Amino acid sequence: MNIKEFLPEQWGLLYAAFAFSQGIGLLSYWALPLVAGSLVTGLGLSATEVGLIGTIEGSGLFISSLLLANFVDRGYRKRVALLSVGVVVISNLLCGLVNMDFTSLLIMRFITGIGAGLALAVGNATIANARDTEKFSGHLTSMLVLFMVIIMPALSRLSETSGYQGVFLGLAATVLIGAISILFLPDGPDSSLVHEGDAASRNAISLLSALSIAVLMIMLMFGARGTLPWLVAEQLGTDAGMSLPEVGNLFSLMYAVSIIGPFSLLFLARVVGVRAILFWSLAVAGIFNWLFTVSAGNAMQFSVGIIAWAVFFFIAFAQINAVAAQVDRSGRLASAVGSAFIGGITIAPFIGGSLVDAGGYSWLGAAEITLTVVIGIVVLIGIPKYIDKTG
Repeated sequence: MNIKEFLPEQWGLLYAAFAFSQGIGLLSYWALPLVAGSLVTGLGLSATEVGLIGTIEGSGLFISSLLLANFVDRGYRKRVALLSVGVVVISNLLCGLVNMDFTSLLIMRFITGIGAGLALAVGNATIANARDTEKFSGHLTSMLVLFMVIIMPALSRLSETSGYQGVFLGLAATVLIGAISILFLPDGPDSSLVHEGDAASRNAISLLSALSIAVLMIMLMFGARGTLPWLVAEQLGTDAGMSLPEVGNLFSLMYAVSIIGPFSLLFLARVVGVRAILFWSLAVAGIFNWLFTVSAGNAMQFSVGIIAWAVFFFIAFAQINAVAAQVDRSGRLASAVGSAFIGGITIAPFIGGSLVDAGGYSWLGAAEITLTVVIGIVVLIGIPKYIDKTG
């Protein structure tokens, strides 16, 4: 076995795709429990109010990324990326430096979401420029895991020392660092890859094909299911007797261990079918999702559950993106999949907050199990056993 086979081949492209899809586009989502916890502590908001803020920001993400998805194969990605950075940085700075009431915060987070959605659409579309989408997506998700090992403890300490203002300023600084990758961002799809493959493969480019719709539905429900407990993950940890720094350290450990997920995909993709990887990673992630949600103050169950969930979450996350990029080399489906993920995380915070206020964490667990069953059915019905990896 040659170790070079498992190393990235397109480093600049990988950096750009990661920075804009994850480090800018989905940064607020990955930091959601710390943002939510700091708002509850600093402004005294309820779970429903914090959920509404997450839903409003997700709405901006969803709208802008979905609108751009159908045009992301045009040659202006760098200009869109630059605009997204400006919007996200300025809005986060204002949230961190200006004292705002609840309504003003809602408006500002919506604007943040619009900018982040533009970055997400561009970054996800860039995955389709990779020669080997499964390998590339595995590496991208590995970068995300390593990134979060660093950023989660830093944001948790900012939350403890400076409250939600410190968290928002930390997000702005992180985006500025990621913006350097615009130097490696391609302006459009790789024409040589777009025209590869037979006519049947090219026909699959339609966003209204059965396979495209199935992939979008899976990502929509996957995003919603993961966000339901992620919104209150910090509260689940503190209910189990952990301090905020301890929760931040656990999140860091969670990401450090979860790198097993995307790295394992590099090996699994060589020996296991696409549908099998999708089905089992989504199903097992759903089980552990439920396990840490209903931990009921048990620190061990919460810790083991959330770490194991993250491992399988990132296998599934990487594989869905890889399939979307392979089905459509122009990047439109990969971009639309990002929008679907945002659609899921848009509806989940408000629903999740309402479920917690109405019936506690057990209601969240019931919703997660239901979504897991439905996702499994869609995978088995909508995803072929074999997808041509050549084009």
